[in-house]
Amino acid sequence: MKVALYARVSSEKQAEKDLSLPAQLKALREYALKRDWTIVHEYVDEAESARSADRPEFQNMIVAAKQKDRPFEAILVWKLNRFARNREDSIFYKSLLRKKGIQIISINENIEDNPTGRLLEGVIESMDEFYSLNLAQDTVRGMKENASRGFWNGGRIPYGYEKIKVEVGKNLKNKLKLLPNEAEIVRRVFTLCLGGNGLKEISKILNEKGLRRRTGDRWDISGIAYMLKNETYTGAVLWKEKRTGKIINTPGAHEAIISKEDFERVQELIKNRTRALVHPRALTSDHLLSTFLRCKKCGHTMAACGAKSGQYHYYTCVRYAKMGPDGCKQKLINANKLEAFIIKTLQARVLTQENIKKLLLMVNEEIDLFEKEFIIQIDLLKKQLSDRLDRRRKLYQVIEAGRLDHADIAPRIKELNEEIESIQTKILNLEWQKANRVKVEMIDAELKPYVEDLRETLVKGKICERKGFLRTFIKQITIDYPRLEIEYTLPLPVPNKKTPSNEEVLSIVQFGSPNRI
Repeated sequence: MKVALYARVSSEKQAEKDLSLPAQLKALREYALKRDWTIVHEYVDEAESARSADRPEFQNMIVAAKQKDRPFEAILVWKLNRFARNREDSIFYKSLLRKKGIQIISINENIEDNPTGRLLEGVIESMDEFYSLNLAQDTVRGMKENASRGFWNGGRIPYGYEKIKVEVGKNLKNKLKLLPNEAEIVRRVFTLCLGGNGLKEISKILNEKGLRRRTGDRWDISGIAYMLKNETYTGAVLWKEKRTGKIINTPGAHEAIISKEDFERVQELIKNRTRALVHPRALTSDHLLSTFLRCKKCGHTMAACGAKSGQYHYYTCVRYAKMGPDGCKQKLINANKLEAFIIKTLQARVLTQENIKKLLLMVNEEIDLFEKEFIIQIDLLKKQLSDRLDRRRKLYQVIEAGRLDHADIAPRIKELNEEIESIQTKILNLEWQKANRVKVEMIDAELKPYVEDLRETLVKGKICERKGFLRTFIKQITIDYPRLEIEYTLPLPVPNKKTPSNEEVLSIVQFGSPNRI
């Protein structure tokens, strides 16, 4: 009888024991030799779990078994749990093989090919599946314990560290060890962020200095963002259980690169720079400064209110509106006067020809930076597209050669087609964005009417246009009458003009970076 051998180990530890691949194959060969069976092929999967059917050699064995001229009549395994520990997969593949006249023979479990034998086989497989699921729970418990003791459970090693083995009793555990050269770059990234630089600026600075990632690639926005949000740099080990989503955070597990205080300051900066979603009601309000105003006395928002049947309008602290003077001492502020004052001051201090000229220069610099990033991303996607097209072509060649039925690999071809379409769409989108990022060049004569148009928009535009325009560069306006503070995101200079004490005060406080749009 012609037979195939199938052997598998699911981990390096298992390979070191009596279930090692050489031990399994030796036993399988001896079993076949004693019965004068001919071994036509040996299929071996190393460090692959039987809970999933996604095993390369296992799949090759199934494909070979489905050929019209079956190459073997039986498959020998060391135990049934080497074939599968998932009852559903086991039933499916054994049924498929039986239709081809191929039986599964376990050399350590004497099971006859009859109803009684199949019942026994089902019991054994159910026990194996129970063992596998129970082992998974034990593994999760072990990983929880590992994380709570500050050991590294695995995954991508953060830039700035390397993984080392430490002896704990009779076992070896993984810990993170600081890499001085990489750690210095991590510190620089956090320092740049705390200094007001955004993600693009930080990646640009690192790349211009010739500093590269561990892979040798250039730094990009996603890499910097991942680093700035990674609490591992504070010396903590974090591990998240997939099933419950519970996170274990163990501080002091390894040498810190960043202090906890600096990390939290960076998170606050990131949070404040992220544009929040605006409630639709705020967009349709007839009052220009809705959603912008905040009371400095109590910290609550300020809202517009009417008086004398809507004849007069004011901005008031919502706490004052609910509780009166006992809740907040902030005064009512005439809405028309406040809006007019804000607009006039912004026109005079922010929307100036000099500031807009600086802004255009910075926008053009960012367009140059994006141009390079687009080229890198498009080249990478084109390589991925070429790879998927090549894989699909090879599958078509296999079908044409008659080595496989189309039905066998139709799902994979469909998956490749979806990947190809997705990549092509991404390339088109990037190319469109690249083509539409046009640098703006203006001489002073052209810039002047443009600035006037911007200033006029704040006065004569529709309420939704004026609000949208304000929202592009204003975060919030804090009121402690008669003092106002505007927090903005435009990279414009802070006025240094001293205002006489008998005049109203508008302090323009820069929010964020002097180099950030």
